[in-house]
Order: sequence, then structure tokens, then C-alpha cells
Amino acid sequence: MILAFKLSPHSRLWGFLFLITFNSLVLSSAQAEKTHGFSSFNNLKYPVDFTHFDYTNAEASKGGQLNLGALGTFDSLNPYIVKGTPVGGIGLTYARLLNEARDRPGESYAFVAEALEVAPDHSSVTFFLNKNAKFSDETPITVDDVIWSFEILRAKGLPLYRTYYKNVSQVEKIDNHTVKFTFTTTTNHELPMIIGQLPILPKKYYEKVDFTSTTLTPAPTSGPYTIESVDPGRSITYKRNPHWWGENVPSQKGSNNFDRIRLDYYMDANTLFEAFKAGKIDLRAENIARNWATAYNFPAVKNGWVVRTEIPNKLPGATYGLFFNTRRPLFEDPLVREALTLCLNFKWLNEKFFFNLYSRNLSYYPNSDFAATGKPSATELKLLEPFKSELPKQVFDEVFALPEAGSESEFRKELKKAQSLLEEAGWTLDNKVMKHKKTGQVLEFEVLVGDHTFEKIILTLKDALQRIGININVRLLDATSYIYRVEHLDYDMIVGIFLQSPSLGNEQRDFFGSERADNIGTYNYAGIKNKVADALIEQLIQAQSYTELCETAKALDRVLLWNFYMIPAWHSSTTFVAYWDKFDHSKTSPAYSKLDYSSWWYDEKKATALSQRMKNESESSIRKVWLKLKSFFL
Repeated sequence: MILAFKLSPHSRLWGFLFLITFNSLVLSSAQAEKTHGFSSFNNLKYPVDFTHFDYTNAEASKGGQLNLGALGTFDSLNPYIVKGTPVGGIGLTYARLLNEARDRPGESYAFVAEALEVAPDHSSVTFFLNKNAKFSDETPITVDDVIWSFEILRAKGLPLYRTYYKNVSQVEKIDNHTVKFTFTTTTNHELPMIIGQLPILPKKYYEKVDFTSTTLTPAPTSGPYTIESVDPGRSITYKRNPHWWGENVPSQKGSNNFDRIRLDYYMDANTLFEAFKAGKIDLRAENIARNWATAYNFPAVKNGWVVRTEIPNKLPGATYGLFFNTRRPLFEDPLVREALTLCLNFKWLNEKFFFNLYSRNLSYYPNSDFAATGKPSATELKLLEPFKSELPKQVFDEVFALPEAGSESEFRKELKKAQSLLEEAGWTLDNKVMKHKKTGQVLEFEVLVGDHTFEKIILTLKDALQRIGININVRLLDATSYIYRVEHLDYDMIVGIFLQSPSLGNEQRDFFGSERADNIGTYNYAGIKNKVADALIEQLIQAQSYTELCETAKALDRVLLWNFYMIPAWHSSTTFVAYWDKFDHSKTSPAYSKLDYSSWWYDEKKATALSQRMKNESESSIRKVWLKLKSFFL
């Protein structure tokens, strides 16, 4: 704010002096201040002297090994490039400028950066690096590493980084431990947090190694773990760095407690589950409802060796469903997409396959404050009105809903409605085959599936569509082939899923923005090119408060829903977790995390007791067999 006055000639000098003094006071009062954390909504939960997050235990013991399992395979240790299939858990080896709090949306705290300074007008952010920060090879982490990491990710990393860092105009090295990022906008208040998520990579190492190539050779790490061993495509073992510089940083205190974390890969879900039952895997987040309801009746559960628990969360459900590839002419018409959406009988699926453990997704942001519910609010209507001529009229006056066919007769009505929509779109049933009235084209398409557990679900949709003359080919691919075809946009329809943040922002450009629709590796699976969605995404990014963010997200949600870019899947607000009883964790679970095993720890007493119980059971079983044999022969 700069003040100016119209002064009489005899008072101009004094007025000029007053003006300089007053303006300097105003400007100095608006100077940026160093802070220990950042909130998109200016309401940090943790004070400057906090010692650890509420959901971690600062006294947690260090030690032991956590064995995890995953499906598929891997051929790269670099998760930041398009090439290759990266190994899971590699994020354990990288530190970031800030660490996101998992119990508050839109909040991050000091990590590699011990403090930050945001310009009063939000035109820049300056990070002050922790002088103790270093890589696993003992070389210090400097501003050169930060700048190089930023520039290489934006230039040659995953396409989403170009979207993420789009509004950064300049990066300046102030000194070896101070770096400033200047923005092209003053309205994107999330940018400091976005930059704070930057993983720190070792510049000197990559001066000799091609960053863009897949590799199984470990680079120096900045995070709490190093890579101890790699069995290509099969397993990886991470080892906790006992001399890690960040051990006592408040945002890390009480985390990273296991000495080793091993991740084994399995080619199919059944083998993976059997490995857990056999104790080769210690902890499992169950994502198959049928398993949770029926498969956890094996001896280890009955004996109390395996603990089952359900962890509620406030994390937005993933954007999850069957995505139409609207780049294909077949799916250009929203009426066709709506018709096919009506043919998935979720109520029947939930009863027969999911044991009623799931809820239907009626939003691209289920289980969150961002989900559109009921009819649009006054604020939403204000956001949507300028685009009224470009939107389906239902956006403004209808509640979005999907069929809940409780009986066969009700489902037949939905199929008839789907058939009517197809008629309106120019398709007709000809000798039990759905064909285009003008061209004679048969309505058929292929659904790519990368996991056979979903194949059964698609087959139920296939059966429903055949009843109205539509044929779909369900093609199950191995993980590598599936990922390649999805990344290269080579599909008619896929089962797609991507996680949503508790604080929506720049990533929405990558998910739903026109600019990213045709890029290799995009998360815009549907190929959405919608000017209204683009405009709302930009308004969402510029939201000044959490309330404004929610209202804008709801408006965007309605635009996406009523254009039927996907057949919505389902979600649960609970994480189903099973683990062998040799671990402990804080009583307080972070609300915005499905499973935060980084804050768990190995409990030596529990592990010893479990081993003894298993030994006793084994000896008892042997004794029983011996007694039976003895009685038989005697």
C-alpha cells in the first residue's frame, strides 16, 4: 500500500518527508518473516518450538525389520522420469525442503530447509537450508543441489513437474544455504508448499550419470534410508542411515524407526496374500473387500498372531473409475458416456463382491469437503454462471446421482434409459447389435486391465452391455505392458486411479487440464479438454481460504461429473490393515493418511512373545501328532 496526498505548495517539503517516512513504515511492517512452516491457509497447527508431530512417538525404539509386499515388478530406481517402472518405497531415500503434516491439510514444516520466508504479496519464497543437511556420501546439501533438482525435474522429469512448476519464473542462489524462488503470479498461495515438496537430488552425482536413463545403481541419498541391496525386479532392501543428519528435525522425530525395510514383489495377488499368511510379509493394507470379509480366517489370525484393525481417515478418496478415452471418436459424445455409465450395477456389485463395505463415488473427490453434494450453493452458482452456455443444464439444477438398482426389474429400466440415450446420440439396436444409424459402425471397444482382481468386475459390465447390443473386449496385461500403453494413451477405456491431496492445487492441471491432455505420461486419462474446467482449476489454485477452495472444487466437481468422463468406482473411508503382532504405533493416527507405517516401530518384547507363542504352538502340534502315532502303534 503506497499513500499519496495533494499538498499545498508551502507544505510540499514537509509532506514529502512525511510521505517517505510513512511509506517506509508501511513497507517495513509488511516485510517477510522467517517461519518454521507453511500453511496454505495461514493457520499453522504446530508452534515454532514443537518437538514432533502428534501422531509420532518421539520415544519410539529404533531397530528391527519391516517386510512388505507389492505386485508386479520394477526396472528402475529413478521414480522421477517417464522411462521405466520405478521400485516402490524409493521415496524413503529422498529428503525434501519441507515435510507435509499428515494431520492437517495444506501444512508443511521445516525439513532440509530449516526455515522459509514468503513475500508479503506472495510473489516469492526463500528457503534457508539446514547447514547440517548432507547426502549419504557425507557431501553437504547446498543450494546448487536444490536448484539443479528443480531445473532437471522441470526440464526432463515426469511431465507433471512442468505443470507443478509452471508459475516459477526465476530461481536465485543467495548463498550456499539460501535460495529464492520468484513466481509469475501473486495469487497462487499454494506455490511455497509445492516448491517445498521438491525432492533433493545430488547434482555432482548426476553430472556423471544420465538422469533420464533407467538405472538400478543407487545414487547418494538425502533421506533417512539408503539402498542396501537390489534383486532386479524382485526385491529391494532399504537400510536406515544410523548417521542421518535429520534424525532430530521436529518434522522427522519419531519416524523412520525400522533398521531395514524390505519390499518383495509378487506376480499375482494370490501369491502375495499367501506370502503374508506365511509370515514372509509383516504388514498388509487390504484393498479387496472380499478378502477382508472372508479370507482372514487362517490360523495366525485365530491364534492372535496377526492383528486386524480398521483405521478411519479424512483423506479424500482417490479419483477412481473406468476412464473413457475421449481422444477416441467413439467417446467424444457425452450421451454415449452417460449411457455406458448407467450400465454398471454398483449395488449388485457391492452386495455380491464387496460385502457392502464400499460406498459409490458420486464425486471426483469422495470422502472430502471438496465433493459436490445436493444442488449448487449460491457461491458455486456464482462461479458457474459465466459459463452457463457451455455447460450441461443439469449442472445448475439437478443433484448428481447414479442408479441404485435393487432388483433385476429396476436394472432393466436403467438399461432401457441407456438405450434411449444412445438412440439420441445416433445409435440404434440392429439385429441385437448396437450400430451407428448413419455409418453402420458397431459400438464395441476394449477395456485394458492391469490387475486380474478387477477383471471380474469388468466382466459384469460386459454382461450388462451385451444385453443392449454392445460388446467389450477385456484385455488383461502384465504390469509393464499395461503401464506402457496407459502412458502412451493407447487404450479405449482403462481402470484408472490417482490420489487426491487434502489441499487441492496445481496437480489438478495435470489431472483434468487441457494443456496436459495429450502428453505422454499424463494423469488426464480421459483426455479432458474443457475450457470451463480449465478456468475453475485456475480459480481453485488461487483460492485465498479453505472455504473458497472447497466451493471452487465443488463447482469443478460438478463440471466433471456431468460430462461423464469416467464410470465412477467406489471408496471406503476406512483403511483395512492386518499385521503380525510384533509392531507398535501411536494411538493417534494421522487423519490425512491411509497408513503411515513410517511412524510405526518394531517392539522387541512383542516380537519375542510372538516367537515363543509360535514355538509353543509348533511343539504342541508335534506332540499331538506323536501321541496319535503312539496310540495307533500301541
